[in-house]
Amino acid sequence: MEKLKIEELENIFGGVSREEYCESLRQIMESKKGKMKENELAGWTVGYNTHCVNH
Repeated sequence: MEKLKIEELENIFGGVSREEYCESLRQIMESKKGKMKENELAGWTVGYNTHCVNH
């Protein structure tokens, strides 16, 4: 039996790949042109730092 990679498992269960997630975050930042509410920026920062930086 072949073992699946984490990315493959995430896609099976309906998740998105890390690359897709990080691209979505970049698009959000670009569309907001830096004009995010404080709580939106905090959430964006946590998501980006957790999943997109140094991976």
